[in-house]
Amino acid sequence: MQQHWSRRGAWCVDDWALELGVFSAGQPLGMVTLKAHNYSVLREVKTESWLGREFHRQGIGTEARRALLGLAFEGLGAVTALSEVFQNNAGSQGVSSKLGYRPDGISRDVLAGRVVVSDRLRLDVSDWVRTSPVELVVTGLAKALPYFSA
Repeated sequence: MQQHWSRRGAWCVDDWALELGVFSAGQPLGMVTLKAHNYSVLREVKTESWLGREFHRQGIGTEARRALLGLAFEGLGAVTALSEVFQNNAGSQGVSSKLGYRPDGISRDVLAGRVVVSDRLRLDVSDWVRTSPVELVVTGLAKALPYFSA
C-alpha cells in the first residue's frame, strides 16, 4: 500500500505510474503497472506485473500485459515499452517473448539482502502486433490524456 500511495502522491504530467488491478468476475487476480519518466520527450514506458500463483499458466498474464501495452501504444502514443524480468522467472520470460519483447541487457538489484539479476527487455511500437481474442476497450481516456503528457 505504501508503494501505491507513494506513486499516486508523486504523480506529475511527465513522471507517473498507473497501477491497475486485474480482475475476473469481480475477483482480484493481480495487478499491472505502466510507468514513465520524462514521458513527453522519451515516449517510453516501463511495465510491471504481478499475478497470484493460482492464476499462472492460464493466459491471464499475457492478456493483462497485452492490454497494458495496447493502452501505452494505441492510447498514449508510446514508442517503446521496457520491462525487467528475473532470469529464473520462466513464466514472465515467456509472456515477454510471446508479446515480442527483445533483449536489452541486464540490471542488478538487491532483493532480501542478495543480488538478483534481471533481463532488461524492450518492445518498440514498430514491433507491436496486437493480436488477441479479447477486445481492448478504454473509456474516458480523452479526458485523462493531459495527465500523461499525451
